[in-house]
Amino acid sequence: MRALNRPTALAIYPSFVIESWILLGTLLGLFLLLPVMSHAQGGYPNQGNPHGDMSDSMIPPPGIIGVALHLTAKRVGDPAGLFIRATHPMGPAVKAGLMHGQEILSVDGQSIKGKTYREVVAMIRGEIGKSVTLQVKTFSDVREVKIIRVSEQMLAEEKNQI
Repeated sequence: MRALNRPTALAIYPSFVIESWILLGTLLGLFLLLPVMSHAQGGYPNQGNPHGDMSDSMIPPPGIIGVALHLTAKRVGDPAGLFIRATHPMGPAVKAGLMHGQEILSVDGQSIKGKTYREVVAMIRGEIGKSVTLQVKTFSDVREVKIIRVSEQMLAEEKNQI
């Protein structure tokens, strides 16, 4: 038998594996050193917040009516509506007859169409003891409801007395 003078696979394999691991380690090290940009850092364009610019430090007026709101659309691309998601059981909104599922159409005679969530909340909130008039779409009709704003503290105290 004649011996072949060619390198065997076992002689090539260890140096190839070692070089591959060195290359992989170098690439991984470089990858870890690159800064990672998040949405907030500007790595991607800002898609916007459906509730408006929440970075604004504007403090909302203190008077509330005791509702939680929900901005929604039935399908993507449809116009959104602003609905009452929940009511405080002892709040002025409940006493005025507002309830879950009703849609808010206007505030103090001004349509909310085209307004941001934050703009509408600012329209509803106001000075404690002053009234706000909401036009709401109920399950059977559209009506106007006048509500006197109260403080958050007042609602918290009423809830504790229950």
